Amino acid sequence: MPLETIELSAVIAAAPDDVYAAWMTAKGHAAFTGAPASISARAGTRHTAWDGYIHGWVLRVGPGRRATLAWRTNDFAPSDMDSFVELSMERAKEGTRVKLTHWELPEGQGERYTKGWEEFYFAPLAKYFAARTAKKKTAAKKKTAAKKTVAKKTAAKKKKPARG
Repeated sequence: MPLETIELSAVIAAAPDDVYAAWMTAKGHAAFTGAPASISARAGTRHTAWDGYIHGWVLRVGPGRRATLAWRTNDFAPSDMDSFVELSMERAKEGTRVKLTHWELPEGQGERYTKGWEEFYFAPLAKYFAARTAKKKTAAKKKTAAKKTVAKKTAAKKKKPARG
């Protein structure tokens, strides 16, 4: 039976280490996908996502930059071998270029999993980091406004005439 390979990439507005941490930690993975996950950036550990629909093993890691996973879903037939996913994160002008190669997919499933990676991983990952950036900007604006308010109050106290 012929097997399929798919390749995708996207630029995410965040640093490579941040993108890697989001993908390769249980807390980060669940935060950006919105679904329970169990994963760590340690070779030989089991990973699951989407309530166990996706499962496999972390095979190799390159901290902050690369990971290779044995990967399958509950839709694979018992006779199907695991497929493999390689992730790489490279600095790009706009943040991080995430490259994903997924190979040894059962015949006829490449298009389906391409859509799945785009809809359930790349789009939510971009949205997650955009929201984090917006939250940081809002917090910075509030902090700046608070400093200005304190400065105005301090200046007003200094201008009061002395009583005598």
